[in-house]
Amino acid sequence: MRRLNGRVGKKNRNSALRQILTRRHIIMICLVAVGTFFVTTGVLLLLTPELESAAARDEYQMLRDEIVGIITRPEATPNPVTGNGEEPENREHDEENDDDEDEYVLDLALLSLTELARINNDFIGWMSIRDVLEYPVVRGRDNYRYLNTTFSGRRNSAGAIFMDYRNLYGFDEKVSVIYGHHTWDGSMFAPIARYLDPGFMERNPNIIITTRDGRTLSYRVFAARLTDAWDYAYTVALLQPEWATALFPDVPDGASSFMLLSTCTRGGYDYERILIFAAR
Repeated sequence: MRRLNGRVGKKNRNSALRQILTRRHIIMICLVAVGTFFVTTGVLLLLTPELESAAARDEYQMLRDEIVGIITRPEATPNPVTGNGEEPENREHDEENDDDEDEYVLDLALLSLTELARINNDFIGWMSIRDVLEYPVVRGRDNYRYLNTTFSGRRNSAGAIFMDYRNLYGFDEKVSVIYGHHTWDGSMFAPIARYLDPGFMERNPNIIITTRDGRTLSYRVFAARLTDAWDYAYTVALLQPEWATALFPDVPDGASSFMLLSTCTRGGYDYERILIFAAR
């Protein structure tokens, strides 16, 4: 009887040991699975912004390459009086300074406004700042959609360059406000932060807008500041545009309408903004 009880006890101990080892094995598998899940999730969270940025860059590069042709042709620069590409009769030519006077213009023969409107009916114009940025501009029913939606309608944190929905008449408004993200990869409106440097502003003053109906509008940057989301300029632009000439900083003589470019900062507070003032 003792020998039998000893065998039974040993069998029970072995069974209990197997159960303990099995539970530990299961726990270890669970821990490895949970750890793998969190590591994978962390990697995806780190990669997602870069993947989205790459996708947005590809989309906008396609639009630049396939839809828009950019050339420098001073002989076709619209005459400020006649509105055509002819030279005024009393203009004195200075061949030595021709290169310095070249204006950046869109070749409308290569710009398919109809195609852009077909891709997105919210399209209202194309923005060009020579050697700085080239983007289509949209205007939605609110100021939220294009924070995380590209021009072609894809969900993407890079968003689009968009006009404030309250600018009902687009670029015909006294003051129009245009927003864009300040992305880590330097795309979208990240380059306009450089206008805080007076030297950069002096070298890159011109913003060319080609509207959906084919007009070419030329704006000149005249001021920039680091500010916040409650800057009075937004109120003036959207609620009291007639005050713009009196309240905007350093307004050039003869300015009749204005455009504000707005973006956030990188590494600063959420409410910080960089605001660029341009006039025509």
